[in-house]
Amino acid sequence: MYSEVFSTTIFGLDALVVHVEIDAGDGLPFFEMSGYLAVQVREAKERVRVSIKNSGYELRPQRILVNISPADVKKAGTGFDLPIAVGILAANGYINNNKLKDIVIVGELSLDGSVNAVSGVLSSVIAAKENGYSICIVPVNNLYEARLIRGISIYGVKNLKELLSFLNNGIFPDRINNVVEGQHHSVFAAFDNDHLDFKDIRGQMIAKRATLVAAAGMHNLLYVGAPGSGKTMFAKRISGILPELTYEEALQITKIYSIAGCLSRNSFIKKRPFRSPHHSITKTAFLGGGAVPKPGEITLASSGVLFLDELTEFPAYILESLRQPLEDKAIRLVRLSKEYVYPSDFMLVAAMNPCRCGYYPDRKRCNCSERDIARFLGRISQPIWDRFDMNVHFEPIDFKDLSEEESIFKENIYTTKHMRDIVERVHIIQQRRFKECSIYFNSQMETTDIKNYCILGTKEKQLLEKAYNKFNLTARGYNKILKVARTIADIAESSEIQTSHISEAISYRNILGVM
Repeated sequence: MYSEVFSTTIFGLDALVVHVEIDAGDGLPFFEMSGYLAVQVREAKERVRVSIKNSGYELRPQRILVNISPADVKKAGTGFDLPIAVGILAANGYINNNKLKDIVIVGELSLDGSVNAVSGVLSSVIAAKENGYSICIVPVNNLYEARLIRGISIYGVKNLKELLSFLNNGIFPDRINNVVEGQHHSVFAAFDNDHLDFKDIRGQMIAKRATLVAAAGMHNLLYVGAPGSGKTMFAKRISGILPELTYEEALQITKIYSIAGCLSRNSFIKKRPFRSPHHSITKTAFLGGGAVPKPGEITLASSGVLFLDELTEFPAYILESLRQPLEDKAIRLVRLSKEYVYPSDFMLVAAMNPCRCGYYPDRKRCNCSERDIARFLGRISQPIWDRFDMNVHFEPIDFKDLSEEESIFKENIYTTKHMRDIVERVHIIQQRRFKECSIYFNSQMETTDIKNYCILGTKEKQLLEKAYNKFNLTARGYNKILKVARTIADIAESSEIQTSHISEAISYRNILGVM
């Protein structure tokens, strides 16, 4: 007997609805699967057979053929267990086939018949809704995530028996629905964790100002300084002052983390991500990909911060691979003529020492030769230097800064709350400016946008021309100065870019006179 069940497979960041076809008939006992399947899907045969038996359903010896179409898309993951089991039971008369026509089913089965959580459920529910299905059945542990999508009925099942009871009789355990309805909105507030505060950092006023400017415009930022001067402390606090995510941005990030298998139960990501991969990371983990392509670190950092600590320790092939994603705001991976597109629109923050010992240009402590310093900095290519909008040098911290009581510090205005308020205000200014465009921050401006929104007077042009010639700037560097100056003007609530704004932006392009 023939049956058909609808499920989904993940393709990039989206899900595709697939047809799980089952034919169960007389003949020698046989269980075969086809449809361009990954190893995880082929392994479902024994899991499904045993889980059906342990759920109390008897299958006579028969010939079972499972086909998952379309056959030109690779199917991976364990989410096909449940639809395959339902299809086999329907083919054997345990379920009416007509009741499966408007339902999408995903889930992994244990040998005892219980249903386990799977990755990418959020994308699966979106695909089911967009394709006109009215019901989506998911593992109970994925129910909170799935219920973020409105306009489609979502049911979470704990085991195979519950699902058959629902399909045949419309009976569903009230305990599941009551819990979800009562806690659905609490998911949005569950991740309002307290962030580290900038008020805990003593001194480094210039770095605090630069960090504020970078966060306000989402500019790429490089910290350079001696060991122990606070570079990593600064970077870890940046996500706390970034503007709040819109619902659409939060939903996109949650979808990315769901597909990557990084989403914990009952979670909805409301804060901008902060990713800090170690310099030993592989290229696949960094960019994404693999036999079954999944998002990498640059995608997991989208709409947030990608922090590369000890920048010079990262292999050249990792750093050079950043060049195109930073420009295109997307990473395109081609696998067997299929193109997977993942977003990579992040704020790049990096930290490094100025030399091997870390103390240059303090010649009292640094004994590195000029050649050694040039070789050390040469680990970073000029195109990578050029992609940082702002460079900040960390000066050694005075003992007085560390020993004074907190209450008398002038820099207490640079608390996380105060900085976040300024960033939010500047973000509103940018939203109004770019309301007719598809961008949100000054750092995202293209050449046409720069011409429209970064108009300079005669004095400002002359100052920028001197800097262009003195520092041998590239066209990209010239544009980045204008973008940063636009953000500085926004902080000052100035509609026009003035010489003071240009001067400050220029100061963030040159570190120690060595670049």
